[in-house]
Amino acid sequence: MKNFLFTILGGILALIVFVLGSLFGEFVNVIKSSQSSQSSSSQLVINEQISASIEATPDIYISYPSFYAKNISDDDKSMINAHFSGILTLVKENGLCVGGAYQTYNEMNKDGVNTLSLSSELACKFSANKLEQYNKLIADIENLIKSSVVKLHLSAINPAFSAEAEAKNQSELKSALSAAATNAAQNLSSDFNKTCTLSELNFGGAGYYHARLAEGGAAAKISAPELKSKSLKASADAKYICK
Repeated sequence: MKNFLFTILGGILALIVFVLGSLFGEFVNVIKSSQSSQSSSSQLVINEQISASIEATPDIYISYPSFYAKNISDDDKSMINAHFSGILTLVKENGLCVGGAYQTYNEMNKDGVNTLSLSSELACKFSANKLEQYNKLIADIENLIKSSVVKLHLSAINPAFSAEAEAKNQSELKSALSAAATNAAQNLSSDFNKTCTLSELNFGGAGYYHARLAEGGAAAKISAPELKSKSLKASADAKYICK
């Protein structure tokens, strides 16, 4: 009988210990959850758009002379082919421009008659010391087509950045954005009386705003606008964690 009572008491004690252990574990989890909640509520996540700018001076000029012709007859076609063959040779020898191939298309004139028209364009990029070389190409082309139905339309000579200068500008803009983002973290820390750290800086969403380099005005054959310093701006998305 005693053994039976001891067995029952032992089972009851084991059950009590089990229940108390479960309750204690649940209590610990509640405490941890409460602490985590308090920690989370005291943490701020701030998203900011960061802006920065640099000064940069264009290092090349660009120009896009174009060709056109209207009401092309069958008799004009052989001369056009010969003239554009000469244009392509001049462009290749000069070395400042690319393009020059032409295309024809049907166009309705003012009388409602379909006529054959032509268009073509050159893309020219050159440094300031090559301006005379560019002007010589234009003069040679004008002399070549002076008796042709093909006419030359001169575009303005405008400042621009070379591919190398553009890559350098974007690298400097990213550095400027990084510095601005770090400075913003310090300002946020002061504003919220917390320690704010930069968590992410997304250059993928950065917008690079190229300066309006075109000066406008009539096409310039002999002179070109001065290569002046321009302001280039960019922005990026930043994420801060403040604790």
